[in-house]
Amino acid sequence: MRQGVSDILRWKDVKTRRPHKCWGCYKTYPAGTEMVSAAYADGGSVYGCYWCETCVEYMRKYLASGDDCEEGAIYENDPDGWEELRLELALERDGAK
Repeated sequence: MRQGVSDILRWKDVKTRRPHKCWGCYKTYPAGTEMVSAAYADGGSVYGCYWCETCVEYMRKYLASGDDCEEGAIYENDPDGWEELRLELALERDGAK
């Protein structure tokens, strides 16, 4: 499944009840993690996935609307940039407390 070229049916911030893998980085996040729950329609089928905070921000900053994102591709294609952004977001979050 390619995320980005299909119709978005749901894009909702949730606190997970179970561990989930993020579509963009393919890292597993524990239950209780704030993530985006997304559903897409493509070719007559509906698909669902989760996105971590870092991948959502990465897409916002570096990808254009409608860009394809294969499973795990954000981290795989730019692990240093992804990690830098993750640390930046953690510092912002910790500074807000």
